[in-house]
Amino acid sequence: MKIYSRTLRPVCRTRATLFASLVACLGCGGATEVVPVSGIVLYGDQPLAGAGITTQPIGQGTENPGSGSFGKTDEQGRFTLELVTPAAPGAIVGEHRVMINPPETSAVQAAPKTQVVDGVEIFIDDPQTRRANQKSGNWPASFSDGSLRLVVPPEGLTDAKVSIPR
Repeated sequence: MKIYSRTLRPVCRTRATLFASLVACLGCGGATEVVPVSGIVLYGDQPLAGAGITTQPIGQGTENPGSGSFGKTDEQGRFTLELVTPAAPGAIVGEHRVMINPPETSAVQAAPKTQVVDGVEIFIDDPQTRRANQKSGNWPASFSDGSLRLVVPPEGLTDAKVSIPR
């Protein structure tokens, strides 16, 4: 009897390990394709420097369409998106809600706040600062409420244009 239980135990462990690996590989929502996305944010007809851009995929028949992406515009209004989780360049293929946060008003605020966690530098989003900046200026809520849209094609984008009217 002991021989039988000892030979069965490794088989059960192997099956349990294979099952757990299969579940982990399949995930909750299946595979999502991430492609490179970069472009420019225009405010009126002028590049918008120092603005934050955040995108969130819109689910097409799924509760969890995947992780959002973020970026910050440079002096020429150009941005490159980075996936939030897992940290990787790009965005998920499909339609996205786009939120544009106003540029920071001082050099101290313009430097992105970061923190090192397990040897990885992460950006810290400060919603209170964003709200204060939005309230203090003439920044319309529609620019940061998710009503703007961006469609990310399977081949990615190198010339995405997000135009917000003055």
